[in-house]
Amino acid sequence: MNFGCDTGFYAMNLIPICCLIFAPVAGAIIHVIGVEGEAVLLTFPLTEGSEAIAIDWRYKKQQTETKIASFAHGIITTDDDIQFNTRLILNTTVVFLQIEPLHLQDSGLYVVEIKLQDKRKVFERFNLTVYVKISNTFLKKKAGSNHCTAEESGKLADVRSKHNCSFILECGAEKGNYIHFYWQKSGANLTRWISDCSPHSVNCSLMEVPTDQENCNANYSCTASNVVSTETKYIIPCFTAQEKTCRDRYFIGLSVVSLMLVAMGLSAKFYIRQKNEGKHKEYSRMRFLCITQD
Repeated sequence: MNFGCDTGFYAMNLIPICCLIFAPVAGAIIHVIGVEGEAVLLTFPLTEGSEAIAIDWRYKKQQTETKIASFAHGIITTDDDIQFNTRLILNTTVVFLQIEPLHLQDSGLYVVEIKLQDKRKVFERFNLTVYVKISNTFLKKKAGSNHCTAEESGKLADVRSKHNCSFILECGAEKGNYIHFYWQKSGANLTRWISDCSPHSVNCSLMEVPTDQENCNANYSCTASNVVSTETKYIIPCFTAQEKTCRDRYFIGLSVVSLMLVAMGLSAKFYIRQKNEGKHKEYSRMRFLCITQD
């Protein structure tokens, strides 16, 4: 029975260890999902009454196969390969191999060969794919994207009218792998006007949209997703960071003017008060002189 991990496993916020158990079809490769920086558990349970007297774990990437852990003559060895040194735990009772923490380069094929007490040999293969959780996503209106011809606006194949102005939205993630991007406009899925940023930029997606009242004021969202994580960003194209900066500057200007007016008012009030107090002191002095002369 195969209890492979999926996204639901991680959503439950349980201990981040993925347990893979014996596949029902002999010889079938068990596909394993791992997360960079977390732990993964490759498990091959023995049938009741069986006992392993020797175990070999091998790692195969491209055309190279290397022994990474073993059990023989009662001795467990987990430092056979420098790539996995100090990151492996081998259990001989349940027969599992734990790798922690996972590195991105740990993706590949793992083969376990077990020699049983009754002289039989059994083996299993695990295909491990290590994912990087998506983080630091962004969605922005690309600078200089307001053009009025298809040639000037990114040269995307889906823009057919040379008379329509357009803007380009850019969505991406600084971290993550095997990312798929999904676009929506006011909650409805979009499939047109979408392009990759470049052949070498796999963590980025572009959308080019005609500039009109409907599209300009719509709420667009971009979701970056892989098997182990999802992040979504939102934007209203006509309210850009530059426009926000201008608006902020406007309100800052108003605040400065208001403070200046308040300061001037307080200064005038203080001046009038000082003047009145001066007059009062002068009146008191003159009255005192008159009383003294009398």
